[in-house]
This record gives sequence, structure tokens and C-alpha cells, in this order.
Amino acid sequence: MVGRIKNLSSGNRSGYIHAENGQTVYFGSSEVWEHDIALLTVGQAVSFELQAGDWPKAANVHLYENAARPAEKPEGAVHLRYLGFEQAANIRTFRFQAVIPGDDTKIYLVKADLALFLKHHVGIQEGPALCLRMLGTDSGAACFQNLLQQTPLTEEHSLAHVASKVEAAARKAIRRRPRIVRHAVPAHNGH
Repeated sequence: MVGRIKNLSSGNRSGYIHAENGQTVYFGSSEVWEHDIALLTVGQAVSFELQAGDWPKAANVHLYENAARPAEKPEGAVHLRYLGFEQAANIRTFRFQAVIPGDDTKIYLVKADLALFLKHHVGIQEGPALCLRMLGTDSGAACFQNLLQQTPLTEEHSLAHVASKVEAAARKAIRRRPRIVRHAVPAHNGH
């Protein structure tokens, strides 16, 4: 069943769901998928199983990806979750789930040609971080309203990543103080 979070307790993360059939359904925090519990907000679309009984109760509550958008979207930080990658020939497709408070979750795909990694000496393990930077996690929800859900990683993105690494290394070198080596001075006995 599908619904939207109607009420949410900040203390124990339990609350009520307004189901698409009009019912108000209670859910406990133990019924929410572990990786989704911190991302729940009022108005968030969720999917759940309705438990049988006298009082409606939800089980197996998790974020729902395909619901229609609510009329109003509260401003808030976008949470990105790296889901993994798929590779076909020389193209690696990184998958991310974007959770926008008050909106539906969306899947974003970033296609990267591995030749760019080789050309700019970027480690393959840096791929997810490079893509996260490209998706602009610091920009907030407005950024994600305008992004295509499938985006290529370009040479400009790779160069910006390399430049940021060089800049970070330079800042670190400035902060690093030279190490002073002190030699032990032999004690003189006066004899």
C-alpha cells in the first residue's frame, strides 16, 4: 500500500501515514527500513504493508519512489545514497538515490567513461565521490529539480575533481608544520 507521512514523532520516529485509501495508519519505528528511518519527513511518500487487526498498523515501511509530487515541498537538505554501479565495456554507470524532504525519492545515474579516469589519473575508487560532487550535494533540493535523471560525467567534471584534490593537498601542506628534530646532547660530568 502507498501513503504519505502525516505525523512523525521526533523522539522515537514513529507516526501516522495517510494511506491512499483514506485510512490513517500507525507505524512504529521498528517497522521502518533501517536505512530509511533518518530520511522520513512529514509529507514523504512511503510504501508499506497493512497489518490485519482492529486498528490499522503499518509494517515494512520504506520510501516510495514513484508517487505523485505533493503540492508543496518543504525546503531541506537533499540526502544522496550511493547504490552501486554497473559496467558495460568501458562505461561505468554509478547509481544514486536522491531523497528530497517532502518529495519522492529519485534515482540518478551518472555514466562515466573509464578512459577519463585513466587520462586524468583519477583512481576508480574515487568514482562515487566524484559523481557525488558532480551532483552537487551542497546545492540543496533546487539543484535536483533541474537535473536530468541520467547525467554523463564529463571531462570538465574530472578536471574540477583533480583541481580540488591539488588545492586540498596545497592547503594541507601549508597547515603542516616542519618537524623539528632534536638531538640528545650528551651530558658532561665535569671529570
